Amino acid sequence: MEKKKVTTMVAFLPLIFMALMVFVGNILLNIKLEFILLLASLVAGLIALSVGYTWEELLEAYTKKFTKAFPAILILIAVGGIVGTWMYSGTVPMMIYYGIKFLHPKFVVVTAFIVTAIVSTFTGTSWGSAATSGVAFMGIAGAMGVPLPLVAGAIISGAFFGDKVSPVSDTTNLSAMASEVTVYDHVRGMLPNVTLSAIISIIGFTFAGAYFYNGNTEVSASVLKILSDLESIYNFNIFMLIPPAIVFIGGYFGAPALLLMLGSSVVAMFVGSFSNGFLFSDAAVALISGFNVSMAEVTGAVVTDFSPRILNLLNRGGFVSMMGGSVLFCFLAMPFGSFMEVSGCLDRVIEQMSKLVKGVYSLIVVTFFAGATINGITGNGQFSIMTTGQLFKESFKQKNIPLNVLSRTMENSMTLLECMLPWHVTAIYMASTLGVPTLEYTKWSLFNILGIGIYFILQYRLAKKISSQTELNSSENINKDINELEINNI
Repeated sequence: MEKKKVTTMVAFLPLIFMALMVFVGNILLNIKLEFILLLASLVAGLIALSVGYTWEELLEAYTKKFTKAFPAILILIAVGGIVGTWMYSGTVPMMIYYGIKFLHPKFVVVTAFIVTAIVSTFTGTSWGSAATSGVAFMGIAGAMGVPLPLVAGAIISGAFFGDKVSPVSDTTNLSAMASEVTVYDHVRGMLPNVTLSAIISIIGFTFAGAYFYNGNTEVSASVLKILSDLESIYNFNIFMLIPPAIVFIGGYFGAPALLLMLGSSVVAMFVGSFSNGFLFSDAAVALISGFNVSMAEVTGAVVTDFSPRILNLLNRGGFVSMMGGSVLFCFLAMPFGSFMEVSGCLDRVIEQMSKLVKGVYSLIVVTFFAGATINGITGNGQFSIMTTGQLFKESFKQKNIPLNVLSRTMENSMTLLECMLPWHVTAIYMASTLGVPTLEYTKWSLFNILGIGIYFILQYRLAKKISSQTELNSSENINKDINELEINNI
């Protein structure tokens, strides 16, 4: 059957439908996003069928996208294992225990941002930092009664700070490569935006922490009970820091994240068994199904005496916890992007966006939203960066815009936005790992929100300079040509 080209109106229809359904269905009517994704995928699929594509071709496109996304899905599953085994080993509980004892409630939020930013900078991964220090701070905040969406926003802000400036980050290196600049030139170009956003975020999180602090300096009876319960379950020691050390050090030296997570989980299983006296068979259960405080009964702990908040704090993790949530969400999200690509809707959307380019600043803005659109539809930041680079690199060269402007435009369109799109795999991961829905933590993701706003302001100023310089050079060239013509006439 002959394939027809989609019209502009039809190409934008799935995106418009998705936006309306998220706003009306999810935000106003509280309809689950999984169902909305199914409906959006159905619309995109029907459009593909209407222009001549067969069901077999749609299925093939979905299979290809799943193949590309499979490494990320494996990491999602591995995160469940790392949370379960780190609870079993005592790694996260120890962070929570000493955090509660020594960290003032007023500074939990800003500390969560700073520590997660440091961890993310050293490891180059926003996912890894959220799953390690992020989970610990969520536990501390839960015990202290600090609003969890606020802390989750601080953690995500810190995670993406490091992901943007770390020389070992995959997105940082990929953005530089796709733009034909060095990694350090790319990072230098991002520093003004990142630095300003980080400083304002620190101030904002400090004030937010102080605002939600109730002024009580005494440790409540419920928090004291949590500390007592943690002491009865775990024998805290320095060996419990080995599992996160494997992730941090290995990530710094560029080891594969999946191998580091699995290796850290295995080491945590042994640490928990030897340090706490838990059964090793329960370590396997923690890896697969998640940790449960009932595993401490073998040491004589009386689980029935534990605070209900301890159960909410520790009973989590495992491969299974991700399979029923995050992984299922990914399966439902991928058809939408697959059908948009195969039908030609994505190409038509990008084509129409390119027509908006009138000058230097409009080119930068269109490049940003083109990258954001590709990433939002495909759920693949790496694909977004490579595609956007290929589409707009020559245009940047023609307008004499430094290529590190292209590189930071591509990375900003990916890293700052993707965690705020509820259907994106990164947002799914963050919501599952931190236990806070995307739409609840988004309003507190100060670094990401500020980063986008400050980016556009800085690029506007840069665009004016480039335009002025281009006009000056053009004027000088015209005068030079006139002078040469006059000399030749003489």
